Amino acid sequence: MQNFVQDGAFWELLAYTAGTGGSILIIGSASGIVAMAMEKIDFMWYMKKIGLMALLGFFAGIVVFWLQNEFIF
Repeated sequence: MQNFVQDGAFWELLAYTAGTGGSILIIGSASGIVAMAMEKIDFMWYMKKIGLMALLGFFAGIVVFWLQNEFIF
């Protein structure tokens, strides 16, 4: 239950996933929509070339978060 208190690890992880999870898909953030319009980026091109790297980075961030909370604190 200590992770669910105010400023606990659960809320930090929730903020991380909500803040970066939508950016995995280019259409998940306002900046992604702008980038698609300005640079003429096609959604399927993004999914094929960038999507996997973005997903791996997202999960790497979760692993680092877990390691910090497990071993540092």
